Amino acid sequence: MSGTAASTKVWRRLGSHARDALLRGLGEAELRAILADIARARAGSMTSADIITCWREDRLVTPSVADPRAVLALTQRLWEAVPPEFTGVTLSPLTSLGTGSHLGGRGQNRVITTVRGSELVADPAHALALEASKQRRSGHARVHLATHARATHASDPGEGAAHELIFSLCSSAPDGGGLSTEVELLELHLRYWQAALRALVPTARLHLVLWDVSLAALVEGRGLLEDVTVVRGTDATPWRNPYVAAAFRFVVGEDSPVILGDGGFVPWTQALTRNRKDRCLVSGISVDALVQQHWLTEP
Repeated sequence: MSGTAASTKVWRRLGSHARDALLRGLGEAELRAILADIARARAGSMTSADIITCWREDRLVTPSVADPRAVLALTQRLWEAVPPEFTGVTLSPLTSLGTGSHLGGRGQNRVITTVRGSELVADPAHALALEASKQRRSGHARVHLATHARATHASDPGEGAAHELIFSLCSSAPDGGGLSTEVELLELHLRYWQAALRALVPTARLHLVLWDVSLAALVEGRGLLEDVTVVRGTDATPWRNPYVAAAFRFVVGEDSPVILGDGGFVPWTQALTRNRKDRCLVSGISVDALVQQHWLTEP
């Protein structure tokens, strides 16, 4: 069994029988009942002092410093520019257990797992891909979804809140041959983000990385590269995972660039729909980061 040094010590204290029961022996309902009892007992033993200490010291519950009025106004501007092909989705703050690790490549210790066998959304694009796959398997030929949702990151301790509001798009469609679907989806997303960034943050730049040479030629022929810096990617591109074929980033500043968000083609829906011909493009931007940096133009 793998885990951190701290968890290994705990397992040794519990013994192999307890470990086997918790990991494999108990059914899902039985495990949820046990974990709920533990949470109930722990919560019952908490004092008011314990609760305020947690609020003061645990960054997972720390509020964002982004003014909600500014966040709401910016989110509205992003929604107003969304192409008509996209359907708006209000996501649950929870998603299926394992979503972050299976789709985002995150270790389970980097997401917030609940005692009821689910986890907090770590990236809205993951949940949108799940919903797009469900709709594609139900017979929808093309699915375009948009949302704004809080993403929570259980990463290493640091300053500030562990959550942020992200505006995210997801498109899923069958392969049309000759990279036609890839070009169609890429054009749909790029034109939206180009227009949005031009209106909101004129100093922002879009950096597009292309790993597929044929796709690069098609993109250049469609006039998608206005105000876009094109980088010829390699397998060693640091932020390639989980993207394939093409990806892009939204960047502000030259000397000390700030990454506002990113997007690219992902293989997630191929596994979720059990169809290797499915193509999926996701993209998103941090609304909180935009508000906090004070780059926005007036509407």
